[in-house]
Amino acid sequence: MSKYDVTELKKALLYHRIVEWDSDHLLLDDGTKVTIECTEQDCCADAWGEFKNVKLDAVITDVKLENERTVNPYGDEDEAVNSVDIVIYHNRNRIATAECNADNGNGGYYYSVGAVRVKDVCYTVVDC
Repeated sequence: MSKYDVTELKKALLYHRIVEWDSDHLLLDDGTKVTIECTEQDCCADAWGEFKNVKLDAVITDVKLENERTVNPYGDEDEAVNSVDIVIYHNRNRIATAECNADNGNGGYYYSVGAVRVKDVCYTVVDC
């Protein structure tokens, strides 16, 4: 279970349709643009993400954070990348997935925070 509560993110997305997408954004039927952004970072750390496998013309009925994981991409125990998938559902069917990542930079000395931006509000989903 994620340490982040997605209740407010759900309120922003539920019952809208995704009408356009690419790896950087979703566009909802009311004109709302949804992006993944690094909202905080220091020095060598970063947060990023991308949308994948999006199906258009289905109403969003649920949003969940799934598949939380930590990897050490360089074999360095101090430096890590934390990841989480934001999965958007229509009923029980996945209609979009966003892979979100945050790393703690060179040698693990830094931090970053990744969020989903809906309009002007950022909803934190991953940090490291």
